[in-house]
Amino acid sequence: MRAGLSLRGLFRSVILTSAAIAALGGCQTGNTGSPGNTPNMPQQSSYRIVGDVGTPFRAIVSDSRSSWQVSGTVPTSIAIVNDSPPDRIAVSKTSNDGRLLSLQVIQGFTVGTLDSTVSNFGTAVGSIGGTLPAFANPASPDVRYFVKTPLVGVFNALIEDEKNSFALESRIPAVILFDSPNGGKSGRVDGEFSQVTFTGVFDVDLAINGQVVQSASGGTTVAVHAGG
Repeated sequence: MRAGLSLRGLFRSVILTSAAIAALGGCQTGNTGSPGNTPNMPQQSSYRIVGDVGTPFRAIVSDSRSSWQVSGTVPTSIAIVNDSPPDRIAVSKTSNDGRLLSLQVIQGFTVGTLDSTVSNFGTAVGSIGGTLPAFANPASPDVRYFVKTPLVGVFNALIEDEKNSFALESRIPAVILFDSPNGGKSGRVDGEFSQVTFTGVFDVDLAINGQVVQSASGGTTVAVHAGG
């Protein structure tokens, strides 16, 4: 996103869908394999944290099975793949100032809630699919994809485990949280990322349980994978 653009106005939302990619038979890049059947999955949840560029934050995100803590700066997109609503998110500024932090909550193609704060160390909250009375236990395994650069642009991604595929579109930078891949058991996970319009070199990390297990840099399309 260009620094000259004000983030106080309207923002293009993260659009997140999950779909059957049976025709693709899985990620078709490098040695990513072919998980087999990829049935339709329910619509997923995503979040867009916007406001004054560079505002630091710490978020806790949860669905009914798993929770994650995510730190970053404005703007950042966060998406849950293989989501299990209801969902709950709380995003807190980690700066003692009056900068704006706004939270946009999206399910499928629908914007659910919008909350903002300009308070010192202020918090914005949101939910999807009803009330989640408490944050779930930390995700296990904790599988995350970090799409770090380029700093401007939109990407499409195909996220897979050994049974299911999920397609999504998001703005960069983004954190993709894969809830309970392979039923919460060990197994292969893949991610293929393609820029809608080339705006710079891709930089993508795949982290499992806090450790980066594979990184990829390249042009319009990159892929990362781990396990099996």
